[in-house]
Parts: sequence; C-alpha cells; structure tokens
Amino acid sequence: MKIVNLSQRTPQWLAWRAQGVTASEAAVILGRSPYQTPWRLWAEKTGQCAPADLADNPFVQRGLALEDQARRGFEQRHDTLLLPVCAESSVHPVLRCSFDGLNDVGEPVELKIPAQKTWEAVASQGADSQAYRLYWVQVQFQIAIAEAARGWLVFDPVSDQATALEFEIVRDHAFIEQELIPACLRFAEAVRTRQEPPPDPERDRYIADGEARMHWERWSSHYRDTARRIQPIEAELKALKGQLAEAQQALVELMGDFLLAEQDGLRVQRYRQQGSVDYAAALAELHPELEPAQLEAYRRPASERVRVTLKEEPVTGSPEPADAPRRRRRRDSAPDTTEPATALEPFGYF
Repeated sequence: MKIVNLSQRTPQWLAWRAQGVTASEAAVILGRSPYQTPWRLWAEKTGQCAPADLADNPFVQRGLALEDQARRGFEQRHDTLLLPVCAESSVHPVLRCSFDGLNDVGEPVELKIPAQKTWEAVASQGADSQAYRLYWVQVQFQIAIAEAARGWLVFDPVSDQATALEFEIVRDHAFIEQELIPACLRFAEAVRTRQEPPPDPERDRYIADGEARMHWERWSSHYRDTARRIQPIEAELKALKGQLAEAQQALVELMGDFLLAEQDGLRVQRYRQQGSVDYAAALAELHPELEPAQLEAYRRPASERVRVTLKEEPVTGSPEPADAPRRRRRRDSAPDTTEPATALEPFGYF
C-alpha cells in the first residue's frame, strides 16, 4: 500500500479519485449497485455525463457532519486510533482508497451514518441486508489495498436511541483475486481506452443515433408542438368543466328533496352509489397475521405505462449540456422503472 498525502474532500482529492478506481465504485463495477450502472460510471469518468450533484442530499450532509463522532465512537469502543488516509495499491496504483480510518494494526474501518430505515434493516437482517451486501464489496476492496487480513463495517447512527452495528469482515482472498481486482482493472482500462461497457436497457437512458436520431427529432418535435397546442385547450376545458359543476350544483339545490327532474332539455337524476370494500382494512382486521409478502402471489401482472415529460427545448447552436451523453444508445442511471423517490440515501458514495 502506498500512502498518498491528500486531504479528503479537497479539489486535489477529487481529481486523484477521478483518475482511478475507488472502493465506493467497486459494487457498481461488479453490477451489484441498484443505484448506478457500470456504463453510467464509465460515462462519468470519460466525460460523457456529469456526476450526480449530491451536495444538497441530506444523507450526504448528515454523514459528513457526523463522521468524526462515529470515528471517535469506534476508537473508544475498541481502544484504538483511526487514521483517515488516502492510499493506492502498491501493485495496481490505479486502485485507490480514501479510508475513513486505519486502526492501530492497519485494518480498514468503514463508517456509515445510516438513515433510520437503513439502520433498522441492517439491525434486523444483518449480513442479508442490502446495505451490508453493498458495503461488503467496498470493505473487501479496502482490505485488498490495505493488504490486511480483515476490516470493519460500522453502521453508527450517532444517536442516543440506537447503537452502532459493527461487522468484522474477513478477507475473502478468492473474491478479491478472482473477481474484484480483475473487474476493476478491466474497468480502468475501459476508461483509459474509452471502450464503453454495454448499457443496461432497463436502467440506462436511450439516446438515438444515426438514422434513428433523425426519426427521433422529427417525432419529438411533433410531440412538443402538439402538446403546446393542447395546453390552452385543456385550460379552457378545465374552466368549462368548472362552470358545468357550478350549474349542476345549482340545479341540485333547486330540486330540494326530489331525486329526479326533467325540464328545458335537461334530465337531472340523483342517486346513491354503493361504496367499494376496503380490502386492505378487512385483511388487517380479519387476518392480521398475514405478511405483505404473502399477498404478492395474488398481485395481478404489471402493465406498462409511458410518461412523456416536456423539457426545456435546447437553443439551436448552443453547446450540449454537461450532463447530456454525447454518444449513441445511452441512458442515465435510475433506481428502477418506478417513480423515483426524493433524497435517496447514496449507497457507496463515500
């Protein structure tokens, strides 16, 4: 291991990280991260896409604010000192680590400040939890760089209401030598030679190229123009429906207790419609022992939906935005194909 004299979170540190493969990227490279694809990471490192800006993410802000407290907590519990350092592999310098801390015997300690939901999942599921599985890869990478026999993964919410969850992670020599290091070196070479990995059709963003680009431009222009024409019509329709509702309410009030009226070209009928059964409430009351997972067997097949969002139309002749891919068949990563949640906890960010 070669120590690199850099202060973490500085511009020099960011540049150093960008020129190599880091521990937090290992799970992505192996295809184990649900939050980023190998292609997206490659695109960011080759300048095809801008990295996501996590500066305002509350989980990131909280992690940075409480990391020192979590470090002191581990030091007190284990009667040791943790040295936060940057290092490169002595064999493969392109493989790099920014350690939260190396203890007195050179073992890496990875500190996580989890959200309550993540902490509860780790507390109940342990090594089977998603967070543990993702960060296990990160710690194995750190163990490899530190040339250590083991490392530590710590989930410390830094809270009086919850204790730190600590996992001793033993070096997995076969995983490191046969899977982790080869995959990371291949990825580093792909970045150096700009040989892109295949995009994931379900998680990366399609970008038309060649003849498809011309068709896409034609149909997208047609869609935008049509949508703009529809907008004032929809606004007028909404106003007219409001007027209908107002007139209907006035007619019903005039009818008093009568259920039917027919006069001047209008038939107005009042009726009651039976309410639907609240099956969720019924199940909760009649069979409280049922777990949500048991109901999945009765879920109807998923159906595909399409959502089209009108974006700012690019100005003709202006340079391409920094975060837009410049090559063909590209996608930006997404957690999944459902509506994304806000402020996702950034697994593997540090």
